[in-house]
Amino acid sequence: MDEGVVGITASDWAKGIFLSIIASIIGGASKLSIRKSWLIQAEQVNQYYQHEEEEQGSLSTSNDNLLSNDNTTVEQPDLVTPPLATADATDHDEQRQRQQRQRRPSPVWFYFLRGCGMFGMSVLNPICCVLAMNYASPSILAPFSGLTLVWVILFSPLVNNEQPSGRQILACCFIIAGEVIVAIFGDHTNDEGITVAEVVLSYKKPAFIIYFVGLIIYLIVMTYWINYSESYLLRRFAWGCSGGAITGTQNFLKDSLTIVKAVAVDDQQQIHHLPWVFYVLFLSAASTAFIGLLILTACMKRYDTTYSAASFVGSFVVSASIMAAVHYNTFAGLEGVLNYILYPLGIAVLMIGVYILVRESNESYEEDESVDQQRRQQDTSSNDEDSFDSENIVGYSEFK
Repeated sequence: MDEGVVGITASDWAKGIFLSIIASIIGGASKLSIRKSWLIQAEQVNQYYQHEEEEQGSLSTSNDNLLSNDNTTVEQPDLVTPPLATADATDHDEQRQRQQRQRRPSPVWFYFLRGCGMFGMSVLNPICCVLAMNYASPSILAPFSGLTLVWVILFSPLVNNEQPSGRQILACCFIIAGEVIVAIFGDHTNDEGITVAEVVLSYKKPAFIIYFVGLIIYLIVMTYWINYSESYLLRRFAWGCSGGAITGTQNFLKDSLTIVKAVAVDDQQQIHHLPWVFYVLFLSAASTAFIGLLILTACMKRYDTTYSAASFVGSFVVSASIMAAVHYNTFAGLEGVLNYILYPLGIAVLMIGVYILVRESNESYEEDESVDQQRRQQDTSSNDEDSFDSENIVGYSEFK
């Protein structure tokens, strides 16, 4: 789509970046909200089962005490037992059931948080992206989604009680520096005067077909790793990078907006309705955004916020940048040799920041996994000792 490309004014460029920053804030808040909903649900479920285990443990302890008393007491004369207090027992059972119901996780709060996150990612964020694309090129708007990671790191201590480390702060600096470089030396052109026929023709170009087929093959491999891979790292990578790659297909959303503008200004052909291709593109844009959001939500259920957001944004930036270069020929809009050097450099600096966040999350997971493994080994050894002692005690009683 090289035709009808004109330069944008400084005010339009600033409006596009401002709206993209607003979209990143909404995206960061939505991701934190979704992750918080999973944390609350997991915490309440763990507390519920912990109470159940404690009650079962107390019952087993009381039964053991009764058995020990039976072994040590002498023969007693027969006593007449009074009738059971059925009313007291019923009241006790009702009180216990009421306490169990109170301890069960209430779905209202975490469903509210999850709903807010889904609404922000599926409605508010795309609206800001559409408005931003009206003023600036996707090649400089897509990298600004990296600001989402900055908001996640900054507000994680308040929302999820996670303090950012020195590496995470360093990663935020890399991300901001990369976005500044991309904003200054990126493609400062936008599509104007594009017709509906030109939009349809752009999807028949061999470069876009190759890109789209490659993306489908990539997603098939990611799906296979998620479902069948025995490697934890491959499954983790596939969960993190699938949603961003799908959502990075911003061409459907951008071209839908282009068709709306083309129909609005087309006075010669007197088109008073939107063509069928608009509905196909809009449905594709909504479907890819929703599928990417579902994958991100499932990833946040399994992994921490830092890794999930960093992998999603990193794969989104790479996918959107490749799409913009192939579909919109953004490198043709660069003005000089310096732009050809610094624009890819800015994306590389941004990806270094994303890699630091992913690496930091991997190391923290490995530390937690080693600690959990040590605890499991200690629990296993203590259980073996307990079983050995109980066997000796049983053998001793039988010997007597």
